Amino acid sequence: MVHIFRHGLRSAHLGLRLLPAARGKGYGADVVATLCYYGFVAGGLQRLRIETLADNHAMLGSAEHNGFVREGVLRSSAWALGEFLDEALLGLLVPGWRPNAQGG
Repeated sequence: MVHIFRHGLRSAHLGLRLLPAARGKGYGADVVATLCYYGFVAGGLQRLRIETLADNHAMLGSAEHNGFVREGVLRSSAWALGEFLDEALLGLLVPGWRPNAQGG
């Protein structure tokens, strides 16, 4: 499942969820790369944002692999697994984006 929520002012929030069988194979990084290409090239956006649980190392790695920078922590902002958990906030601006050789 993939989401791109446009917030106006040429900014959007990215979100994705992989089925357990698809995890750990690099698909997350590929999907983030494709969404960056779509957002910046096709969508004319200036900024992309990702929020994920602070301990979601797979998503953090996929985002950082694509140039996202950790901008902060939203303390106790997500209700998951029966408790409030921290979320990491990551951002990527057009000047910091480096498309890979496959065009994404």
